[in-house]
Order: sequence, then structure tokens, then C-alpha cells
Amino acid sequence: MVKRKITVEDLRRFKFVSDPQVSPDGERIAFVLSTIDHDRDAYERHIWMADRASGEVEQFTHGPGSDSYPRWSPDGRRLLFLSRGREPEKRVQLWVIPRSGGEARLAVEAEGGVSNPVWAPDSKRVLFLSKVWTEDKPKSDVKVIKRIRYKLNGVGTFEGRRTHLFSARVRGKPRQLTEGEFDVEAAKWSPDGHSVAFIANMEEDADISRVRDIFLIPSKGGKPLKLTQGGHVIADLSWSPDGERIAFIGHDRPEGLAMNMDLWVMPSGGGEMRNLTGSFDRSLGMGVGSDLRVSTPNPGAVWSPGGDSIYFLTASIPHANIYKVGLDGGAVEKVIAGRTIDGFSIAGDGSVIAFNAMDATHPAELWVRDEEGERRVTRFNDRLLKGLKLSTPEHFTFGNPLGDEIDGWIMMPPDYREGERHPAVLEVHGGPRGVYGDAIFQEFQLLAAEGFAVIYTNPRGSAGYGEEYAQAVMGHYGECDYEDLMAFVDAALKRFPWIDPGRLGVTGGSYGGYMTNWMVSQTDRFRAAVAFRSICNWVSKFGCSDIGYMQPRSIA
Repeated sequence: MVKRKITVEDLRRFKFVSDPQVSPDGERIAFVLSTIDHDRDAYERHIWMADRASGEVEQFTHGPGSDSYPRWSPDGRRLLFLSRGREPEKRVQLWVIPRSGGEARLAVEAEGGVSNPVWAPDSKRVLFLSKVWTEDKPKSDVKVIKRIRYKLNGVGTFEGRRTHLFSARVRGKPRQLTEGEFDVEAAKWSPDGHSVAFIANMEEDADISRVRDIFLIPSKGGKPLKLTQGGHVIADLSWSPDGERIAFIGHDRPEGLAMNMDLWVMPSGGGEMRNLTGSFDRSLGMGVGSDLRVSTPNPGAVWSPGGDSIYFLTASIPHANIYKVGLDGGAVEKVIAGRTIDGFSIAGDGSVIAFNAMDATHPAELWVRDEEGERRVTRFNDRLLKGLKLSTPEHFTFGNPLGDEIDGWIMMPPDYREGERHPAVLEVHGGPRGVYGDAIFQEFQLLAAEGFAVIYTNPRGSAGYGEEYAQAVMGHYGECDYEDLMAFVDAALKRFPWIDPGRLGVTGGSYGGYMTNWMVSQTDRFRAAVAFRSICNWVSKFGCSDIGYMQPRSIA
């Protein structure tokens, strides 16, 4: 087959695997397949099903619904998912379909939409979040803003509304379990189904505080009992199988910046909290960057069936790996490594792990690990990739000004011939706690196809190396990170003499856009610079963006 260079239009042809969910018996794996509908300027998303034993894969939901978030009932008989159904102007609602397939039915409908659904242990009820008006719903399109947190990129404005907790029987009327001027961020049933633990901040300063607490309420509703004491940032929680403990991901320094998110365990009735990953020195839940993915919801803290260990996912350059740690807080063990993993789930007996993984020349596909070992299940992008002439990144290391050995990569033009000289583009990731590693970037491949070398690294401020490394730029943007980036450019030019030092470019988005703006004000070594979705004015960012009011402490 004659291969061709990748083009911008190829973005329409890639297929994106996400959110793998293995059935309780480990025999079937539900996942989301997303494709791009160029004419409608939209994604098409449907639930697909893989048979673990045979490897056969088939589409499970159909129609124009844009289906996502598949979750198995504990008895394995049904699958819930989120969809707008056949009315795309409606908010996302909850649907249920039998394991054997057939017609999906609308199971729960809420005016404020449905998010984060969780099956009850009895497979009859569902817990979910929905936005509700906490004051009179306006009768006009005038927006009355009373709080600083009223909008979010990709969501829009939600002034006057709060996210609260609901439960419902399948095809039953939802019951609101929480109410008040606060937002519920995550919730889980207790194993006996009698209680619900949830994350919230009920204080008046919640919009400008990183503090979150865990509360407990009866599953039929009631007064919340506060289990934690306001000293933690908390991002996720889960019950142990016996209901005796609650695990959560977070840290106990809420005023700090770029702190590691660790795995903690506490008694389910409240009490002493233990940090199980304090010596691991990685921030849990971090991923490796890519522009050819539909992200999977992070599974958070996943208990082993016996309750003696907890699994989690995070980045340690150059990959995002699945780890586990015992309740004694001993050494953290790699479970699946050597690939950039984006999400995973575990069968009821722990014998099967389904996950999606990518590398620098392949978008994410579905994988499985069972008693027969690890294997790739889907090959949605193989046909397209076989016809493309892609560049495989070359990994190398260099020493930053402190003498640290840092990872870097170069992508050569696929038509490179020895003796030729090529321009190069320095790519700067966002964050600054982003991570470059073994993951595919169409943007990088496009630049390489047009004859550019692409160079990229993880300067101080990046995740994936440890807390001290990530904290180095807090309050000092444009200082040590700039030093690292320029040291990396020097190292790349020395190592690859075919790069033309007179034709260097720099680009990046978000914080990478900020650094692009900063770098061209500090040096004239770059002949071209493109800053996109960039930070160029901290004052306007504070007042106009969705999260700017939380970030002024990040700069000098």
C-alpha cells in the first residue's frame, strides 16, 4: 500500500474509543465509540459491546441520540447510559437497555438533565446529579448573577441553579435528596443501599475555596451528617465492599498550589484518615496529553473485590498506568504499565480489567487483561493508519539548569532525507501541570507532514515527575519553566544538527499560549510564534474567564 501524508481532513476519519465498562461477570465490555459528523459539526456517540472470549465487537445502541456513560447494573442484567434520545434539543437524560439488546427505554427524566448516574446495589434504583433552581426561575432571558461561579467552559451559564442529588427507581419519579445553596459534586451508595455518601462544600465561601467535605445521608433523604472536618480537597470517593471504609482522592493542604492528590481511607462513620500514597510522589488522576481522544471519566479509587487493596490511574512519564496499593499503605504496585491508559474498569471478581490505551502513533483502542494476558480488542483506526505516513517520536533526555534529567521528544518529517535541513517547532503544553508522553497528537503529525521537526518536553511545572517539580513555577510563571524550555531547544539543536537554528517556531495553548507570548518577549530566537486559547492579560482573565478568579495566586 502506498502511504500518504496526514492531512487536516483526516481528523474526520478517526474513531475514538472511551469509557470501557466490563460487566460484573467479566464476559462483556460496553464502551463508547465516537465519530465526527462533519456536515452536522457534531460528534456521533454510541454504545458498543465487545465479547471478551470471542473478541467480537458490535454496535449496541443506534439512532441520533449521542449516547455515552454506559454503566452495568450490579446484577449484570441491564445497562444504563446517558442520551438526549431522539430530541437533540433536550437535556441529557438517563436510559436503560437490557443486556441482550433491543429497544432502549427512557428510565429517568429530570428538568435539569442527568449526570453521574450510579446504580443502587439492588439494581432497581439509580442515584444521579441534576441542576435545580434554588430561587424563582426567571421569566425573561435576563441573567441575574449573584455568585462568582456561574459559568463553565463547555457547559455555559448556570446562574440561579445548583447541582443536587436525586434518586429514582427505573422508570420512576425522581426524589431530590439534597437541597440548599451548595453543589453536590459526586455521590455513591453504601454497599447495603441504606446510605449515600457525597462530596460538597456547604460554606458561604465555597466558590472561592478548594475545600470539600464528605457527607452522609439516608438513601431516602434526610439531614446530611458531615464526616470530614473541612481540611481537605476531595475529588472522588468510594465505599469498601464491606461498607466499613470510604476511600477518597485528595490532599490536606487546600491553600497550597500544585499539591499531589493522594489516596486516603477513613472509617465510613467518620474518624481518622490515612494517606496510603504519601510516599508515591505522583498526583493521582493525571493523564498524558493528546488531541486525538474523547476523554474517559476518571474511575477514581476502585476497590478490589476483597477490599484489601485499591486501584487507581495516573501519569508517570511517559505513560499513564494502572496502580494499586494495599490498605496498609505499603509500596504502590504497577498493575498495567507501558501504555498510555485513559480509563479502566474491573469485573466483579477482579479477574478481568478492561481499559483503553493509546501510544504516539495510535489513538485509544479497547484492551483487556484476564487470565490469558493483555490483548487489544478493537482496531477501529487500523485501516486509516495503514494508509498514513506518520512520524514516530524519538525519545531523548537532557539536563535542565538544575542538572535534572528531563524527557524530551522529537518528531522528524516522515520524508526526511539525510543531509537536508528542516525548520523546527517547539510545542509547549497547557496546565502548567500538563504531561507530554507516549500519546498521539494530530497537530504534531500535521506539522511533521509539512516538513517541520516537532520538539516537545515537560519543563518544571509539569505533572508526572513529582510534587516539588510541579510546584516550581507556582508564583513564578516564565522563570524556571522558560529556562528549561530554552535548555531543551539548545539540547535538541546539538543532538539533531539537521534542524535549522535560523528557522525555529514556538506554539502552545492555554498556559502553553501564555509561555508562547512570554518567550517571544524574552528572546528573538524564534522566527514565528502562534499562541492559541492563550492567557495574555491576567486582569481580563480574572474577570471574564470561568476559572480565572481562582488563579491569581499562581503568578508572581
